Parts: sequence; C-alpha cells; structure tokens
Amino acid sequence: MELSRRSGVSYDNVNKYLAGKVEKPRGATLSALARALEVDELWLEKGIDPDNPTRLVPLKGFIGAGGHIEAIEQGPEEIEAPADSHPDTVAAEIRGDSQLPVLHDGWIIYWSIAKPAYEMINQLAVVQLSDGRIMVKTLRNGSKPGMYTLTSFNAADIVDVPVDWAAKIDWIKPR
Repeated sequence: MELSRRSGVSYDNVNKYLAGKVEKPRGATLSALARALEVDELWLEKGIDPDNPTRLVPLKGFIGAGGHIEAIEQGPEEIEAPADSHPDTVAAEIRGDSQLPVLHDGWIIYWSIAKPAYEMINQLAVVQLSDGRIMVKTLRNGSKPGMYTLTSFNAADIVDVPVDWAAKIDWIKPR
C-alpha cells in the first residue's frame, strides 16, 4: 500500500507487477515506481546496476555432443551476461558438433523464459525432457498430443518424448 501511495500507481497494479501477473511496468509507471523505491529505472526494469553494468549469470553446464547438458562439477560457475539480458537468464557452453553448422564447440548459448513445448514447435530451442535432460534441439510435433520429436543437424532424431519446457535461445556468444 505504501509503494502505491508514494508512486501514485494503483494498489491493484502494484500487486499485479509484484506477482508477475502482468508485464513489467514501462514509461511513466516505471519512472514513478523507481522514484518511490529510490532505485534506478534500469535496475528496476532489467536488474542492471548502472554503476556496474556487467552482470553475471549462472553457467548451467555443457551441451555435449550427445546434445544434453552435463552439470558443472565444481559448483555454480558464472559468466558475463549479454548487455540487455532478462534477469532470469542462464547459459551453457556448447561441446562437440551435434548442432553444426549453427552452433560451434565452445560457443555459449543464453536463454531465459521457459514456455510450454507447443509454443516452440519448429524452432531451435533449449528443451528439458521429463527425465531431466536439457538439450538444444529443433522441436517438432510427435505422433500424438504431448509427445515431441527432437531434431538436430548432426544427430539422430529423438522421437516421441515428453518435454517439460522449451526456451528460445536469447543470445549466442561465439568464442
């Protein structure tokens, strides 16, 4: 209630923003909330500190020749985030050649927003299978609803598997 009073933004809208039920505030609303919270607009909108714009994101592991992420053994490692990345961005390093010529060994891929698999049909995406494996594959419809076929450029298709989520690749960093 106090934030609503200080910013002039309705109580209902403040609650919706905080609960993530509506898109993040923009324009005058963003400015009013930032002033009321005594923070920079860039920090409020994107989680970027204007005094220290380099932000780090978790490096989840490696996407290997078999196409799935292998966890990093020594604990959570971090890597520099793309300049305009989403606050929930994570990364993985490509290992091997299963996605050549699109993705090369050593490149870093970044993703942020997991969606239902059906929203990413016919797109190259980071996908998590129901058994927990995470891969970079092109998502295709399977033989029945709720099942998907995963394709890549240099590996056999994975046919009729359930997919928990899929995420658009936000950024690729060649090395």
